[in-house]
Amino acid sequence: MTRQSERSFSPALVLIPGLLCDQALWKHQIQGLARSADIQVADTTRQRTLSEMAAAVLTAAPSSFSLAGFSLGSQVALEIMRMSPQRVCRLALLSASRGGLLPSAAASLRQAVTAIEGGGFEQYLEMVYPLYVTPARAADLVLKRCFLEMAHAVGPEAGLRQMRALLPITAPLTDLNQIRCPTVIVGGREDRRTPPALHEALAQEIPGSDLVLVNEAAHFTPLEQPGIVTEVLQHWLTREARRTSSD
Repeated sequence: MTRQSERSFSPALVLIPGLLCDQALWKHQIQGLARSADIQVADTTRQRTLSEMAAAVLTAAPSSFSLAGFSLGSQVALEIMRMSPQRVCRLALLSASRGGLLPSAAASLRQAVTAIEGGGFEQYLEMVYPLYVTPARAADLVLKRCFLEMAHAVGPEAGLRQMRALLPITAPLTDLNQIRCPTVIVGGREDRRTPPALHEALAQEIPGSDLVLVNEAAHFTPLEQPGIVTEVLQHWLTREARRTSSD
């Protein structure tokens, strides 16, 4: 049997990028997981609400798939779980929360919207980059270039749509205990935007979920510690599903 035919029997994996991110966010994971899954990167740049984003992902996705979402993408993933949970066989949430923006995060988003509307897109990117990575990576020019290239590829207009889609999230989701598929939650121990306590709270809400807190990483775990994140997702994709008490 050829490698191509082996892959044809692999499960589908849909990856959802975050705010102002594109498939470059998942470059290492796409390469590392290529033999374990048929990978599709979702586009959430043209819609105006999380529900519209979730619907677009579902329209483009296979009938059954594994789903991984990063940051904004994790909120879209949770909306997909609300809309069509039967289609998702595994769930990974990276840099995620239970839903509902922290007051500080909401205030930062509103300030960002104002700045970008006023023509300050470049200044916003320069200001926000150090807040999303560990202090040790703030001067990493390769990582920063990747961050900036993704943001420019998405563009300010799509970025504004994504920010406005996040702002109405004012309260945590209340039905997370209905998620029954194998779930892993990944966060950076130094994440100041989505602190570890939020990842821990999310893990407590989803029965049987696994929590992985990554050392020497902040918000951008797939870029800051790509090897570790790929290894975690590889294990998540290939491990035997555990049965929950409701099965």
